[in-house]
Parts: sequence; C-alpha cells; structure tokens
Amino acid sequence: MAERWAARADGLFGPGRTLHLHATDAPPALHAEWILDLTGDRLTHRRAHEKATTALRAPLTDLLLTLYGRRSPTDDRIELLGDPALFAHWLTYASFV
Repeated sequence: MAERWAARADGLFGPGRTLHLHATDAPPALHAEWILDLTGDRLTHRRAHEKATTALRAPLTDLLLTLYGRRSPTDDRIELLGDPALFAHWLTYASFV
C-alpha cells in the first residue's frame, strides 16, 4: 500500500508547489480557504488566503465534489487558476482508488 502512495507522489512535492482552495459562497466568518503546501517532502496545510501555484474557487459543495473527483475541474461552476496539471496530480495522489 505504501508503495502505491509513494508512486503517486512522484513529482508532486517540490519548490513552488501550492494549492489554494477557496469556497466562494461561505460566510467570511467561516474562513473557508485552505492552502495545501507541497513545497517540502510532505503535505502541510493551513487556513489562509494566499497566492498559490494553483487555485480552485467554487461554491463549497462544488469544491468538495471536485476534490472527491465527483465533479470535473473544467465544470462551469469551478474556477481553476494557475497550473491545472498540479491540481490533476493532486487528485491522483489524494484518490482512494
């Protein structure tokens, strides 16, 4: 099992590799923005509004459906900015399949 995760991570981590997830319909008090930081040798995350290599913006439900692979990042409800290949690699890495 560990080998499968390691193979998926090949090329995912490295300098300048960050994902910004932003739920556009959440109230400001919810702070529904996250940074997935892949710049080191393992994933770190934080709630923050920061520039990133790739940003995914959508209403919360659409954002979650996209992260679970149930909605395409090219759907009209999704705004994907930056490097789409990084997001596609993340989806492969984070998949439970």
